[in-house]
Amino acid sequence: MSETGTYRTELLARLRAVTDDIAWVVRGLVEEQGHYRPVETEWSIHEHLSHLRDMEQEVYLPLLRWATVPEMLDPRDYSRREWRERRYDPAEPLAEIMADIQRMRDEELAIFRAMGDATWTKYRTDTRWGPLTCQWIAEVMYRHALDHLQGIMGLVQDLHLAMLEPPPLIVGGYIGGAMR
Repeated sequence: MSETGTYRTELLARLRAVTDDIAWVVRGLVEEQGHYRPVETEWSIHEHLSHLRDMEQEVYLPLLRWATVPEMLDPRDYSRREWRERRYDPAEPLAEIMADIQRMRDEELAIFRAMGDATWTKYRTDTRWGPLTCQWIAEVMYRHALDHLQGIMGLVQDLHLAMLEPPPLIVGGYIGGAMR
C-alpha cells in the first residue's frame, strides 16, 4: 500500500472512531439532558449533534459527491443562521439525529474507501469552496467531528457532576440550616 493509501486508511479509521465516540457519549442520555446548557449562549448537546448532522448533509457529503462524480453540482454555501431558523428541530430525538450521522458517515467512508490515490489527492480549484482534495474533505470532516465531540463531552461532564451534587438542605422552610 502506498504512503497516501496508508494515511487514507488511518484517517478513515479515525473518522469512524470519532463518530462512534460521539454515539457512545450520547447513548443513554435522556432528551432533557440533551437540551442542557450551562449558559444561554452555549450550545446544547442536541444543538451540537443537529449542527454536525446538518453539516454532513448539506456540505460534506455533497462536497464529497461533487469531488468524485463529475456531473454532480457544486454544493451551495452553508449558513448556520439558516440551519438554526429553518432546519433545526429542538423536538427531534437525539437517537434519530445520531442515526442520520452514522448513516451518512457510512456512505462517506464507502466513497473514500473506493477511491484510489489519484482521486484522493486530485487538486480541485473549480469550486467556491476554494482549493481542495478528497483528503482535505476527510480532514475537515474529522476536525469538525472532533470539535463537536469536545463540546458534547464537556456538557456530559457537567451533567455527570450535577448528578453527584447533593440537593440543598431545607430546614424550616429556609435553604441552609439557620433561621434568622
